[in-house]
Amino acid sequence: MTRPLRQDAAHRRENLLLTAERVFARDGLDVPLHVIAEEAGVGRATLYRNFADRSELALAVFLKQIDELAERTKAQLADPDAFVWFLEQMTALMLSSAGLSSAIRDLKDEALAPIRQGLKKAGAEALAVSQAAGRIRGDLTAEDIRVIALMLGAPARTVQVNDRVALSQRSLELVLDAVRLRAAAQ
Repeated sequence: MTRPLRQDAAHRRENLLLTAERVFARDGLDVPLHVIAEEAGVGRATLYRNFADRSELALAVFLKQIDELAERTKAQLADPDAFVWFLEQMTALMLSSAGLSSAIRDLKDEALAPIRQGLKKAGAEALAVSQAAGRIRGDLTAEDIRVIALMLGAPARTVQVNDRVALSQRSLELVLDAVRLRAAAQ
């Protein structure tokens, strides 16, 4: 049985996640982990007690970002275009987390399951809202969010930095064209 973290330990873990997110964005994914520990105000042992390695830390940061996306998406559910908003935000997340995306691509499939589940959960209600409003194709399912995420995330993981924004935007345009009902797209 796993005991819940003490309040101080939970605070240190959250601080490590916030610091890692900021440092990865600023210095790239290859930044030495001791830099993250130092900026978080903890020792290396504390970092490794919470995260076994760089991939585990990157995965935790990405999952936190997905959870935040889910919360922001809930606030959009009154909008009939909530799913379009979700896809736009997911694209922006992948663009801003290109390094994190590449770090977790080497993880074993079972380690990626929380990401797939998180994205599906984050977008499922928005998909239902937009389908009910007649804005999004009715044959899409929450399972399709995984396929869409793969398509939207490809430019962030595979192309040079100077091409990422343009290719990510173009990928989003193509995906939106594919998921919208024809009458809603015009």
